[in-house]
This record gives sequence, structure tokens and C-alpha cells, in this order.
Amino acid sequence: MPHIIFTGKVDLMAAWKAFGPQVINKDNWITKVSDAFLNASQTVLLFEATAVYRGVTHNFYVRAETKHGQQLTVRIEPRTNVEKNDGVKRAVVLVGRFLQSVASELKMEKSNLPVDMLKDLQ
Repeated sequence: MPHIIFTGKVDLMAAWKAFGPQVINKDNWITKVSDAFLNASQTVLLFEATAVYRGVTHNFYVRAETKHGQQLTVRIEPRTNVEKNDGVKRAVVLVGRFLQSVASELKMEKSNLPVDMLKDLQ
């Protein structure tokens, strides 16, 4: 399952309020994150995402979840059944990059995504 683990604090309520649609168009993939939903306990932020390649559309959710107040995991929502292709992986990176933009202390700890996709994350 594609994922990125960050260390540092993030205020998911502030991230939810700051969110706006994000799009990447790269290598014939169009990847879009269009909406965000915050759970009642403010520990999970769910992002609605779409990846399109040559007319084939993949709809799914990217989940950002805080753990112990000092760790954030960004991954594909486990209940989403989607092919783990480059467009889907880019959506995980897109969400990670957005969250770093609103919480500058977030630092990438580890990931199973290709290094070339992660180059914007530090």
C-alpha cells in the first residue's frame, strides 16, 4: 500500500480549512485531489482523489492520520479498492506536499514510494 510517514505536529483542522483542489499533470497521468473531509475527533483527514490515464479514471481516497500527536501517515484509504498505479501514488505525494505546506515542521521519515516521486518532500 503506497504510504508516507512524517514526524512532527500537524493541525488537521487548520489543514482542512486551508485545503483547495490540487492537480498534477505528468507522464500522461492527470492526478487531482478535489475535496477534503475531517473526522469528528480531528485525527483523520480524508481526501477525495482521481487519477486519469488515457481515458481510464480511477477514483479513490487518500487518508492522512495523526498518531500520538507526533506522527502523520498519508496512505490510500484501506477500504478503497484501487490499482496502485503511478497516478494513485502521485496523489499520496500531492497530499503529503500539501500537508507540509501548512505544517512546515513535518519531515518525511519513511515511504515505500519511488524516490523520483518523493523528491519534493524532505
